Amino acid sequence: MTSICALFLSLGCASAKPAPSSAAEATAKQTPAEAVAASTDAPAKAAVEAPAPAASAEPKPADEPRDGLRKASRPPLELLTGNNVVYVFNYGESPVGIAAKERCEGENSGDLGAARQCIAKQRSKVAVESVRFVKDGSGQYWWVTYNSYKGNLLKWHKIQFLPGKEGADSVKLSLTGKDKGIAPLARVPATLKIELPNDYSIIISDPEHGAMHYDAKIGLMQQDGE
Repeated sequence: MTSICALFLSLGCASAKPAPSSAAEATAKQTPAEAVAASTDAPAKAAVEAPAPAASAEPKPADEPRDGLRKASRPPLELLTGNNVVYVFNYGESPVGIAAKERCEGENSGDLGAARQCIAKQRSKVAVESVRFVKDGSGQYWWVTYNSYKGNLLKWHKIQFLPGKEGADSVKLSLTGKDKGIAPLARVPATLKIELPNDYSIIISDPEHGAMHYDAKIGLMQQDGE
């Protein structure tokens, strides 16, 4: 009797179904409808639980470069008068030079030589090669322009000035007294407005020729105190 009971007990234990041991086994036992419902709900849950992307920082206007170059690193007057700097006139980048090039090339279409001669003639009408802004030994400020004459670079205009209103990248100079250059102006302007978009160039508002662009050069001339 005992043997028969043991046999029945062992058969009963073998036929009993064990509980699922993992989530994978539980998923395998799902009906097709349950599996579809679970897969449909997964993206929605992921979208709810996913953190919102951080907002991108908008660039501030002050951080934007001007004309592809960094802004002036020092106050305008300090840049103008420091480091024995000379500003060389850039005729080709100034409106007066651009207008002359367009006119000369239009009038001499197909004749490059004639066009170049025309541009050179127009350039000679702007009597300036370079400019300097000098603080002399007695603390006086001078605006000096240079022009070539018979192979020599001469001080064409030499006018004293007082520093005026100064902005982040511009300054107004108050011109005083007479022109002491070799080709003095009959009427000295009251003010001279200068823009400094960066450390390498300036723009002077000329009453006759408009905006005149200059490129900064260091050490072209000796600092003579004017």
